[in-house]
Parts: sequence; structure tokens; C-alpha cells
Amino acid sequence: MPGVLVPRMLVLGMLAAAGLAGGCTVGPAYHAPAPDVPAAWHDPAGSDAAAARAADPAWWRRFGDPLLDGLVARATAGNPAFLQTIARIAQARAQEQAQRAAGLPSLTGSALYTRERLGEAGLFTALGSGQPGAAGQPGFAGGIGGLAQGLDLYQVGFDASWELDLFGRVRRAVEQAHAQLQAQLEASRDALLTLQGDVARAYLQVRAGQALRAQAAILAAARARALDLTRIRRAQGLADDTELDQARAALLQAQAQTPQLDQQVAQAINRLAVLTGQAPGTLAAALQGALAAPAPLPALPDRVAIALPAAITRRRPDIRQAEASLHAATAETGVAVAQLYPDITLSGQVGQRSLTLPDLAQWANTFYQFGPAISLPLFSGGRLRAGVALARARQREAALAYRQAVLTALQQVEDELAALRTDRDTQARDAAAIGVAAGRLDLARVRYRDGIGDALAVQDSMAALATARQDDVRARLQVLLDAVALYKAMGGGWE
Repeated sequence: MPGVLVPRMLVLGMLAAAGLAGGCTVGPAYHAPAPDVPAAWHDPAGSDAAAARAADPAWWRRFGDPLLDGLVARATAGNPAFLQTIARIAQARAQEQAQRAAGLPSLTGSALYTRERLGEAGLFTALGSGQPGAAGQPGFAGGIGGLAQGLDLYQVGFDASWELDLFGRVRRAVEQAHAQLQAQLEASRDALLTLQGDVARAYLQVRAGQALRAQAAILAAARARALDLTRIRRAQGLADDTELDQARAALLQAQAQTPQLDQQVAQAINRLAVLTGQAPGTLAAALQGALAAPAPLPALPDRVAIALPAAITRRRPDIRQAEASLHAATAETGVAVAQLYPDITLSGQVGQRSLTLPDLAQWANTFYQFGPAISLPLFSGGRLRAGVALARARQREAALAYRQAVLTALQQVEDELAALRTDRDTQARDAAAIGVAAGRLDLARVRYRDGIGDALAVQDSMAALATARQDDVRARLQVLLDAVALYKAMGGGWE
């Protein structure tokens, strides 16, 4: 039956045109950049090729602190800034799906009812005289009487359209959306790496502040005892006012450390609360108690995983994000170039149309239309050419941004390697200074016990040992912070 064949003809016609849809794709094709990087690191600390290996997704566990592990897990699950990047991934994925749908045929259903009445006077004027026709036939007026009384029109059907995308505009748009999705994924990974590093830094500062405060208490106690001894010596005429003022100033300086260190610890704990997605002072009771209880700094990692410079471009998410942005900019250029070419769309309509509702389902009332439509840009005042120039400029900017990201990454790694190497040397000297100060304290105690030394020398040696231990805590903290920064500079690890 003709009415049965019409929808089939429409579908077959559109399917036959699918062979044309695989036409050429205009615009530049994307090729992954090959950055120029050195074969090895310049700093001697990065020359150990045996340390080069795959990124560790849980690099912070190398510090061997379960509480730090728990804080990182809480931050990953609850940090609002990081969760925003996850929401942006969902947006980019939806945008990609929308672009893919633009290259598929669209089909919509419709139903229509209208009532129409034409004015008699207007019909007579437009169609001629209203006199009766020859041989007694009714005139024009009789023939259009029904129109003048009004008509009901019922219609149901389907509309279909398909852009053939002969020159790849839709395909380039899909490519661009996919690259933008990849860029957002890498941005989320970079945000995760930064979040992990911030949590580790804040936690290390808490533990360092607590260790420094403990030594500050020892130092203040030693300075207080030294002041008492100096007062006694002053009363006995063995010390003058200058020595007494110096002892008093030393005590005040030692006591001034305590509020500063308390502030450092409190601010670091507040920072941990915010990083884990909680208001300051509202950390879980168990977690708050574990942080409040003083604990030693985590042990220094024996070795930090060091990848070769060429691997940095694949490990660092910010570089991968810049590469994905370059891919998106290249595809955008293809979209702009395709705008200069003809656009062919297949469209069709099939349905039933009748003047009465009961007759709507009859096959005799079937109608259809089918055919291609071509749109060719002839004149746009230079708008399309300007769009191409703009897209190419953005592509060049993205290429330079990628190059800058690589150079910045190389510099950061070299800087952190140098910092780790020199700060390790500083920490080794500070650790040796503790041994010297401890030896001086033992000697002062022996001399005091044998009656050839005084108690003031013992207190001064105790203060010197507490100061040396504080210097060692600061040095170890700096080395740990260097290790965190190096893990981040190397791309750390992410999943």
C-alpha cells in the first residue's frame, strides 16, 4: 500500500545518504606534541636512574603515618573545592554527549488541530466575480461557500532531519568536546594532587609545631632556672646587673615561643579541618584528639621516586591538561574551517491529514515530503574568516601554554631536587649539632658534680641542647616539605 511504503521510503532515503556522511574532515588534524626535554636531571640528586619508576597513587603513605592517611582520605571525600572539579567533569561529559547527538538523525512527533474561516468579501475580491457560472452551474461564491463557513484541520505525523556533516563540522565539534572533557579530567587530577600535598603540609606543620613547643618548654625551664641562679650570684656579688638583664631577656625570649607555636598548631589544625570539608574546630572527636596529642614528625623517606624528564610530560596532570586543551583548540579550528563549506541537511515529514477526525486514520489521507536542503555561505562580511583566524590564534596560544607548562614542570623538579639535597645536608649538620650539645651538657654535669663547674653552666648547656633540637625539628620539617613538593612536582600519583 502507498501509505505503508511512504515511511519506509523516508527511512531508506536517509539511510542511503549515510554513505555521504563519511565525507572529508577539513581543518588541521591533531598530533600529540613531542616536547624537547633533557635526557637527565641537571641536579646530582636526580641522577639516580634506579629510583625512576611509575607514579605511586598513594605517595603520602611513604611517611608511614596512619593519621595522615586518614586525613587525606577525608579530604578527598569532603573537600568542596575538589568536589567542584568532579562536578565540572559531569558538565564536560554532558557537553560531549550533546555534541555527539548533533551528528545523529533527529525524529520528532507532532499533532495539530486548527480551525480556519476565510472572509467572504476577501475571497470574492481575490478570486473574481461572484456571478453564477455557465449552464446554470453555481458561481464562485457557491464553490467557496464551505471555506467561508470555516474548516477543521486535523494532522498527526513525524518530522525527521539529519545533517550529513560532509566536511566534518560536527565531527570536529565532538572531537573538541572530548578533548575538553579530557582537560577537565586532568584538572581534577591536578586539584587532587594539590589537595593531597596541602593536607600533608598542614599535618607536618602540626607535628613540627608540637615538637617545637615541647623543646620550647624545656628551653624556658632552663632559662628560668638560669635566671634564679643569676639572681643568687648577683646577691653574692658574683654577677652584675648586666648578666641579670641578659638572663631575664633570655627567659622572655624563650617564653615568647610558646604562644607563637600554639598559634601555628591551631592554624594548621584549622586548615586541616577546612581541607577535609569541615568548619574549623569541628573535626571528628577522635581525629581532634589524635591531632591534639603531641606526636613525633614522620620519618624521612629513604628515597623519593624520581622519574626521568621525559616521563614528567606524561605523569604531571597539569601538562596533560595543557595537552588536552591544545587538542581542543586544534579541533575548534576544524569547526571554524568547516563553517566555510556547504551544509547539507536531509529532512522529511510523513503523517496523516484530514478535515474530519474520523477520517484521520485512512491511508488516503497520508502525506509526506522528503528532500535535501543545502546551505552555502556566500557573504558574511568576513565573519567566518575572522572566526577561522580567531581559532588559529587560540590554537597557537594553547601550543605555547603547553610548552610553558613543560618548562615550568622541569624548573619545579630541578628546584625541588636542589632544595631536597641542600636541606638534607642542613638537617645532617643540625643532627650532628645535637650530639655536640648533648656532649657539652654531659661535661657540664660532670664538672658540676666534681665541684669544678657551676649549676649555671649546666642550665646554659640544657638550653643549648633544647635550641639544637629545635633547629633539628625545623630542618627535618623542611626536608619533609621538600619531599612533598618534589612528589607534587614529579606528578605524585593519582587515580
